[in-house]
Amino acid sequence: MNTENKKDSSADEEIAELRNVTMRFRVSSEEKEFIEKKAKLSGSKNVSSYLRKIAITGRIINYSADYFKSLRRDIIGIKNNINQIALRVNSTHQVYSDDIQEIQGKVEQIWQQLQSIQSMLHCTKP
Repeated sequence: MNTENKKDSSADEEIAELRNVTMRFRVSSEEKEFIEKKAKLSGSKNVSSYLRKIAITGRIINYSADYFKSLRRDIIGIKNNINQIALRVNSTHQVYSDDIQEIQGKVEQIWQQLQSIQSMLHCTKP
């Protein structure tokens, strides 16, 4: 074992000594398999390390499905407007600035909604 591994090992042992409280909870066999799979995929040393990290740094985000339904409706509305404009341009060979401004306004609206979602999802440490 090289000196770097010895340092890492001794630091891990010191931290382990500080963790002197055991927490227990029950899960179904399916939940256990799912948790073990997620722990492995996360690259954690073991399930305990994974659960500790998730419990301390993880977040539960509650959201309203209505909010996403509204966003979806807005996006579909833009799609429909673009299709109507494309039909008009194909038949008249003219692009109207009002049409472009309307789409830009709706795109800005959706952009604001997406930024709001991003800020909800942004993780901060407790």
